[in-house]
Amino acid sequence: MFPQFGATAESLSKASTAVFRIGTDAHLYDDPEDVNIAPLLDSKFDSEKCEALKRLLALISQGFDVANFFPQVVKNIASQSLEVKKLVYLYLLHYAEKRPNEALLSINYFQKDLGDTNPLVRAWALRAMAGIRLHAIAPLVLVAVGKCARDPSVYVRKCAANALPKLHDLRMDEHASAIEEIIGLLLNDHSPGVVGTAASAFTTVCPNNFSLIGRNYRKLCEVLPDVEEWGQIMLIGILLRYVIARHGLVKESIMFSLYNKDHSNLDEDEHYVTSKEDAGHATEKTVSELTRTIFQCYIEGPDEYLSRSSSTIKDAPKLDESQYTSCSNEVVKILLQCTSPLLWSHNSAVVLAAAGVHWIMAPKEDVKRIVKPLVFVLRSSPASRYVVISIP
Repeated sequence: MFPQFGATAESLSKASTAVFRIGTDAHLYDDPEDVNIAPLLDSKFDSEKCEALKRLLALISQGFDVANFFPQVVKNIASQSLEVKKLVYLYLLHYAEKRPNEALLSINYFQKDLGDTNPLVRAWALRAMAGIRLHAIAPLVLVAVGKCARDPSVYVRKCAANALPKLHDLRMDEHASAIEEIIGLLLNDHSPGVVGTAASAFTTVCPNNFSLIGRNYRKLCEVLPDVEEWGQIMLIGILLRYVIARHGLVKESIMFSLYNKDHSNLDEDEHYVTSKEDAGHATEKTVSELTRTIFQCYIEGPDEYLSRSSSTIKDAPKLDESQYTSCSNEVVKILLQCTSPLLWSHNSAVVLAAAGVHWIMAPKEDVKRIVKPLVFVLRSSPASRYVVISIP
């Protein structure tokens, strides 16, 4: 091709590739065995340190293990360059959990950066500290999380909420109340983004501590429409569990009528199905048992219910008449009101969560409002259609 210019298709392709790579970091991915990384990390020029750190992160993205550079990378955390510090923290976030003892050597720098004027640096420092899974520094991390939970930056407070499940994983029983107190503080935050992240932490750390929800219930309902979508799903589940656990089912709801059938059938003899009448009774009983199971799951919490169901102990907490309420209850009305706009969310999971609230808590005559949103979800995508149809 183009013999008069001495060019071939292959050479033109290489030249075109080279042109497109100009001004990019594509060269970082060229040589996995580059031996110039170590000298660059020890360079006195920030630009060369950035080049080496970018090279390491590129290798990590390709699946290479570059943990042997850990000591050289960690010492650069003291750099005054924000670019170098950011790259160092990205490296540390990947390896801090795998190399906790070496990461521990930089704990003083982490604590110093928690007081930095830049909120990004404060957030990076907290994320790195929370990634060091050692009981020895858990109290220090807890103090840092408590400090960042009151930080003026929304991003730092979200990082504090994300750090709480990591602390919980360390089984810090002696600090459980302090962790739950921080969750309560974050649930009362004025930022919807922080509230959504705190709801996720609540689900992981203390899903049955409804006192934290009770004191912030009205505010959580008001902020619910503004929370990001996946946070809405978490928060809807928490609020629904709180209302059922503290106030019970709504007497005017479909769920109550189905659950009530179970009590009317308790004194009847259990025998094999031998006729159409018996078949109808069995079907009715199956529906009421399913309803009772759903109700019990909300009372106990999904994890506790499943663990009890799989164990040899089958006795569940008994439910009494005091656990029934009316649709005129202000708590129920607030929940139904704040979830109504979410029935038309763009996220199918949010629509299903909001529809579940109305199916369980709304009066029978108002349940029809969830029909159109569910039909819309059925028409949105095959995946959403499968999920909706699969729900019993």
